[in-house]
Amino acid sequence: MLNQFRSLRAHSRAGFTLVELLVVLLIFMILVAVSLPIVKGLISDQKVSRTAQSIEAFIDAARSRAIGEGRTVGVRFERLGDANFRRSTCVRLRQLVGVPPYSGDAADATAVLSGSPVNTAVFDTADSPLLYLSSKILNTAPTSDDYLSPIQKGDLLELPGGRSVAISGIGAVSGASVSVSFDLFENFNVASGVNVNRFPAAGVSPSAGSEVKYSIKRSPVPSTSKILTLPRGMAIDFNYSGIGLGGSQFAPSTNSAITPRSVDLMFNSDGAVTQVIYNTANDRLYPTGMIFFCIGEIDSIASVEGATAADRENLFSADSKLTTNVMSSDSLWLVVNPGSGQVTTVANASVGTIPSDPTDPTATGFGAAMQDARLFTTYSDTVSQ
Repeated sequence: MLNQFRSLRAHSRAGFTLVELLVVLLIFMILVAVSLPIVKGLISDQKVSRTAQSIEAFIDAARSRAIGEGRTVGVRFERLGDANFRRSTCVRLRQLVGVPPYSGDAADATAVLSGSPVNTAVFDTADSPLLYLSSKILNTAPTSDDYLSPIQKGDLLELPGGRSVAISGIGAVSGASVSVSFDLFENFNVASGVNVNRFPAAGVSPSAGSEVKYSIKRSPVPSTSKILTLPRGMAIDFNYSGIGLGGSQFAPSTNSAITPRSVDLMFNSDGAVTQVIYNTANDRLYPTGMIFFCIGEIDSIASVEGATAADRENLFSADSKLTTNVMSSDSLWLVVNPGSGQVTTVANASVGTIPSDPTDPTATGFGAAMQDARLFTTYSDTVSQ
């Protein structure tokens, strides 16, 4: 009987008391509370890194296609919308597919040159219906559908001898003809400060009155299948994106009446970035510096829409409620080298210079702040993540 009692007593002491369980639970909760921010930070870092890797691969695919097919292929960074923070947000990229050059629908289609020096080509609408359609779209209200024009301002017009010039304007239809303007000047800043015409030389064709064959190298069009949608919660922040170490050209205007355009990068057959299109005028910019895109969280994108500073958000906020992407160490810079077309990912650096107006991307000191944030890009080509 005594042995049975001792056995029962030993068995009853094999478990844990309520106090012991509560102590263990308390220790567990303390460990979770301490480690949770670290784990969340690691997950966030990995999410940003994976997003950057996906964008790199998408851009590299477009560049490789341009080289493989021997024609222009682009990448469009689409804006999320036309109001508030959406103007500064990109969550989808689309490949721009090259289209064949246009030499008219008739086998003997030609253009007549005019101007002194030559600055205009006149096309017969019967031979060149695409130019007729483009003229109608570009010269008829509203302007919001100008992007539908099959031939755009900035497309390249190739004249005899392989000379290609950018189209600066497409005039209205006059009778049975359409006039296209361009500039054959090659500008050089000479000692006098005057731009000098270096082409065409005296007596060299093409000249006014010449009837010449032509070829228009049209801009690529958006693909319906080559699309990249960024992971949920991640975005490219246009507020801090642009060309050059201190550039922020892709930031939307503070004027809500100006609708910002998507950003297009064009790769040529050598894999280089030949053109960047980002403004409403559809002008082509030939980049002379590195192209920067800020990758961060969509919840950290500030709105710059508003007539006054009071209507806009602080682009350099470090507040816990809204830590903007440029002030976050988790953000990354996607850097495109226009000369080679190569894409790299670089870590974000801390900003030590705050602009005089932290709500305006054109304010004094904004460029200096961007140079601070992009400091690491001057030290290395890549940063492993």
